[in-house]
Amino acid sequence: MSSPRENQLNTTVLRRTARVRTWYSILDGTYNPKVQPLASLDLVGKWLVATRAVVFVMTVDSAVLGGMLSLLISGYRSDFLPLFVATSVGLVLAHASSNLFNDYWDSKHGIDNSIDYFRPAYLPHPSLSGMMSQRSLFLVALVHLIAALVVGFALTLVRGPGVLLLAGVGAALLLLYAGGPFSFKKLGLGEISVVLVWGPLMVGGTYYVLNGTLPEAVILASLPYALSVSTVLMGKHIDKLNQDKNLGVHTLPVIFGESLSRSLVKALIFGAYLLLAVLVVFRMLPIWSLVTFFALPRARAVFHVLNNPKPTEPPRGYAMWPIWFLGYVFWHNRRFGMLYFGGLALALVLSFAGISWAAL
Repeated sequence: MSSPRENQLNTTVLRRTARVRTWYSILDGTYNPKVQPLASLDLVGKWLVATRAVVFVMTVDSAVLGGMLSLLISGYRSDFLPLFVATSVGLVLAHASSNLFNDYWDSKHGIDNSIDYFRPAYLPHPSLSGMMSQRSLFLVALVHLIAALVVGFALTLVRGPGVLLLAGVGAALLLLYAGGPFSFKKLGLGEISVVLVWGPLMVGGTYYVLNGTLPEAVILASLPYALSVSTVLMGKHIDKLNQDKNLGVHTLPVIFGESLSRSLVKALIFGAYLLLAVLVVFRMLPIWSLVTFFALPRARAVFHVLNNPKPTEPPRGYAMWPIWFLGYVFWHNRRFGMLYFGGLALALVLSFAGISWAAL
C-alpha cells in the first residue's frame, strides 16, 4: 500500500504530465476547446492558445533554415548557439505579438466579433472567449512586441544596424497585416507579405545575425519554404472566403474567387518544389535538399482535396471544422519544412566526412 506522501507525489506527476500533454496538443494542432474547455487550462496553456502557438513551428523552421545555411556556408563559430537562440526567441516573440495584435485589431474593427466567424470558431479568441479584456489583449501584445524589440536591439549591438533594418521591415509587415488604416489583408497583400517575412526576412535575417552578411543564395534558398508558408494563409483565407467577402475583407481568395484560389495554392506548392530543384541544379543548395521531395505524397493528397470546393457541412467524424483547406496545407507545410532542413542537416553531417555541401 502506498503512503499518503507517495500518493501525493503520484498525483503531482500525473497532473504535470497532463499539463505537458495539453501544451503539446495545442502546439501540434490537436487541442479541441469543446473537449477541454479554456477554463481548465493553466497559464501556459492559455498563453499558447492566445498567441496561436500552433503556427510557431513555421517561424522556428525559418530560423532553423537560416541557421543550417549558416553552418553549411560559414561553418560553426563559438557565438553561433547564443546568437541563434536569441534570434529564434526574438522571432517567436514577434510572431506572437503579431497574432495578438491581429486579434485585437480584427475584434476592434468588428471582424472577429461574431462567435460564428471563422477565427473564434476554430480556436478561442483571447478577448471574445473571456480570457482577457480588449485592453488587456492590447497590453499583452505590446509586451510581446517590446520583448521582441529588446532582443532585436541586443542583436543590433552585436551585429550592427543591418539587424535593425531587417527587424524593422519585418515588424512593420507583421503589424500592418491587420492593423492600421490600410491593413495588408484587406488589400490582398497579406499573402505576399507572408512570403517576404517567412522567407528573406526570417531565414535571411537569421543568417545575417549569425554572419553579418546576406548572400543572394540564402535569399533564394529561403523562398521554397516561404512559398509553402504562404499556402497556409491562402488555405485559411479560402476557408473563410464568404465571411471575409461579407465583411469587406479583400484577401486574395476574395479577389480571385475560390476556384482560382485553389489553383493558386496548387501552383504555390508546385513552385516550392520546382524552385528547390532549380536551386540544387545551380548548386545553390546541396543535392541532399532533394530529401524534401519525400513530402510529395502529402502534396498529392492536398492536391486531391484542392480539386474540389469546400464542403458545406463537415464530413462525418471530422473534428477540425470549420477548418478544411487550412488543415491540409498546414499538414503538408510541416512535413515540407521538416524535410527541407533535414536535408540540409544531412548535408552538414556529410560535409564533416569530407563531402562538399554543394556537391551534386
